[in-house]
Amino acid sequence: MNVDNLLDTIDKICPLEDAFEDDKVGLLIGARSNTVSGIVVSHDLDLRTLQHCKENQINTVISYHPATYRQFDNLNEDLMLSKLSLEYYKENINVISIHTAQDVSDHGNADILASLFNLRNIKNFGLTLNERGVGRIGEIEEKDSDSMQEFVKEKLRTEIIRTNDYFKSQKNINTIALVPGSGTQFLQEILGKVDLFITGDVSHHHFLLADEYEMGIMQLNHISTEKPGMKIFTEKLNKTLKTEIEYLYNEYYE
Repeated sequence: MNVDNLLDTIDKICPLEDAFEDDKVGLLIGARSNTVSGIVVSHDLDLRTLQHCKENQINTVISYHPATYRQFDNLNEDLMLSKLSLEYYKENINVISIHTAQDVSDHGNADILASLFNLRNIKNFGLTLNERGVGRIGEIEEKDSDSMQEFVKEKLRTEIIRTNDYFKSQKNINTIALVPGSGTQFLQEILGKVDLFITGDVSHHHFLLADEYEMGIMQLNHISTEKPGMKIFTEKLNKTLKTEIEYLYNEYYE
């Protein structure tokens, strides 16, 4: 199998053309004609994944997140804030990113989150040019703030949760909005329309804005919202390729 064949397989699971137009998905390092000799799925292009590839003679990484900080558009190390991408290149490791293509795909990261939270009457928001939504709005069995927090901890197996001040007083949480990863760029679409918004990265001013609109907001660790969908992606890939590919992520960031 070459990289081109692998890209075709990935595209059947999460069509890369459905990603946000400014997202770096697809083949980032390597060539379509390269032979694939070992695959690993990794949440990030980090040093541990690089070491795993070198130790296990793996030459292809399917990474959820693309390379950090700069586009891989030159080989000038002085201009690279993160040089890890260059190390993958030097080791002749092919790198494919699926990022928001995986978020918006059928049974991708957003759908899996909605399923975990038992959402009903689901609507999409945060649409790509292909009208694929990265966010899900739906109804849940009514909860107060304490039971909601315990519910999230159980479903996503995380203890790290930050909320705005208004959330602590909520007694009747019926509608929620979810975005895997970082979703505050879509906050304006849901302000005043749901009881609670759950996503990864939330800044101080977003908490204050949610207070103003009397909407709860819950920040989880970034990968905790993405990991369930990525596990399903890896299972699908293994089933298609009839192999046992590992999914790597840093448990510290759960």
